Amino acid sequence: MILKELYELTENMLAAAGVEDHRFNTDCLFEDILDADKVTLLLNGDREVPEPDADRLMSAAEKRCSGIPLQYILGKWDFYGRTFFVGDGVLIPRPDTEILVERVLEHFEKAGNSSPEICDLCSGSGCIAVTLKKELPKAKIHAVELSSDAMPYLIKNIQSNGADVKIIKGDITDGRLLENFLDPDDFGEYRKIDGIVSNPPYITDKEMTELSREVKHEPEIALRGGADGLKFYRIISALWGEILKDGGLIAFEIGYEQGEAVRDILRKSGYKNIEIHKDLSGNDRVVTGIK
Repeated sequence: MILKELYELTENMLAAAGVEDHRFNTDCLFEDILDADKVTLLLNGDREVPEPDADRLMSAAEKRCSGIPLQYILGKWDFYGRTFFVGDGVLIPRPDTEILVERVLEHFEKAGNSSPEICDLCSGSGCIAVTLKKELPKAKIHAVELSSDAMPYLIKNIQSNGADVKIIKGDITDGRLLENFLDPDDFGEYRKIDGIVSNPPYITDKEMTELSREVKHEPEIALRGGADGLKFYRIISALWGEILKDGGLIAFEIGYEQGEAVRDILRKSGYKNIEIHKDLSGNDRVVTGIK
């Protein structure tokens, strides 16, 4: 089969299966598997595709038609201009999370602090932690993650991006993790840090039953945020606030309907200067506060 015929077949398969942005998905599969971009299709569309390559392309297309996320099929995805490895068991980096990173970077730039100590909770693929370290080379970044399935991706992404990020494995609801921040010079006291950032699980129990077939392939542990979706905002604000300096930043990604609820959680936990930030679609996406 020639290249342009295979492209048309693939696009039609994805469209028939109800895949959103089926042309974009087709383009990504062709570039990744056949190293064929739009220019190649235009100039060499009559090129014969070797059967093994065509078979690999069709196998990937069939997976996509079944609802497996494109990012899992490709095995990687870009975030903030860098490539991150992803796959079954780890949350896929999304553009909305770049808004969270931007607000954190903006805060420390305005504060004139080029070497903050920041803890990224529920780190997953490590896209937040790695990006913060690359954008703030003098910063000390910790990535906290519980999932054994996500851990290999976190490690690989730290290594592949050359980021000096310290990994802490454990459950962020377990106060014993704070022992990693005990002050060696002040027995029994915590060393205070400059920032806490998190894209925690925030989908409600009801919303979990309504997820798209693609999102259902992502790990439940990274999605489910309790009955009202706010479980982890309460825990992080109270528990992890213990290691945050006075004047330190706490920053969350949120669901687009959770802005006021998370603002109220931070207010009741004693945070000040609480702000809700919009994403590119005009939806509430990030909440920040100062201890």
